[in-house]
Amino acid sequence: MKENKYIDDLFHGTQGSTFTNAKFLRQRQTKAEEILWNELRSKKLKGYKFRRQHPISSFVVDFYCAEKS
Repeated sequence: MKENKYIDDLFHGTQGSTFTNAKFLRQRQTKAEEILWNELRSKKLKGYKFRRQHPISSFVVDFYCAEKS
């Protein structure tokens, strides 16, 4: 039950089609997104963990830091 609460909080009621769209966008990132992602990944920015193409509700945000939301 606790794990489901985590998933609900993390994805804020996202539908399956939005996950599919997020995956599509991750696979086709722009050069600018690739450069920024290389600087954000692996907690390189002040130790914060970022996600890219993260689903929230019916939207997909390019970069997301749960610790700062």
